[in-house]
Amino acid sequence: MNRRGTRRNRWVEKVLHGVLLLCFLIRADGCRENGTGPSSLQTMPFTLGFSPGTQYVYDNWALDQYSSQPVSMTLRTWRVLAVGAQYQGMSGVTVIADSASAGAGGSDTLYFAASPGGNLSIYGFLARIVKRRLGWVIAPEWNLVVSSSAGAMGSWAVGTADSAGQETVYGNFAGASDYFAATVDSVTEVFPTYRVDLTGSTLYYSLWFSNTPNAIVRLLEEPDYDAEGQLLELVAIRSGT
Repeated sequence: MNRRGTRRNRWVEKVLHGVLLLCFLIRADGCRENGTGPSSLQTMPFTLGFSPGTQYVYDNWALDQYSSQPVSMTLRTWRVLAVGAQYQGMSGVTVIADSASAGAGGSDTLYFAASPGGNLSIYGFLARIVKRRLGWVIAPEWNLVVSSSAGAMGSWAVGTADSAGQETVYGNFAGASDYFAATVDSVTEVFPTYRVDLTGSTLYYSLWFSNTPNAIVRLLEEPDYDAEGQLLELVAIRSGT
């Protein structure tokens, strides 16, 4: 069986979200007919606009390496500590405290840097994944997770996933917009997202972004025969006070 082909079928998405997404789409279509729903054109490019104190709560699923089925779930919270910081040669950095333990794959602090044109880099993104999946330690660096300048049909180099700098991971935009739902300050909202796929020789990872509300909505690290996968899905946003 072709493992990459199996991944691209996105069996996990269908199992976890098929019925739910249908409900979201029905509701979203009704909103658009009334002229009050968000347009999918509003989702690109992603503009990082997190506010200090805001919390993003995710369902964090572990995915079985053989069947791709979810085997356990915990809650995971990102809390925005600061914006406009300086870190590792980047300015305008957003600093986030991740409730995941350091032993689960790296530092419990995340660093995001966005450009005015919609590019998004995350410090140590690939190093965290490699450590969690394989137990290998590679030097963290800024990884270009989103490159709006590459265009809808283009691709870009995210970074390398090995210590020798030979295993390059590439990113590209998916062709379709998906709808999701989450509670924003206790009010359920339905909104469009766009997906970015990151692909390496042993890695297939996808992220879903929304501008309204401003969030990374979903992060899917697909399993392989030698490593479990992981799915983070946004369930709530709580504004800081």
